[in-house]
Amino acid sequence: MRKTIALFAIVMLLSACQMSNVRTSSDHRQSLMTALDSQHDGYNGLIAETGEAFTIQSTSASNIKLCRVVSIDTNSRFVVESFCKAKGGMWR
Repeated sequence: MRKTIALFAIVMLLSACQMSNVRTSSDHRQSLMTALDSQHDGYNGLIAETGEAFTIQSTSASNIKLCRVVSIDTNSRFVVESFCKAKGGMWR
């Protein structure tokens, strides 16, 4: 019984350590993720982490998820990406 309790305590401790490393987004461009949470359609910004310019093009929402279309202007190409998240979730 003591071994079971000790094993359970170790598993819980390791789980807590793992949870402390959770990021707020699955994307490394945190400045873009912040803008997706707070800015309106048509917003022009700069991704601090990469130096790329971006524009939030449009937003669509349902009862399940929120999606935003973003155009990103890199040095060599123009990219359009969609970011979606469930209520209370992370942008993906």
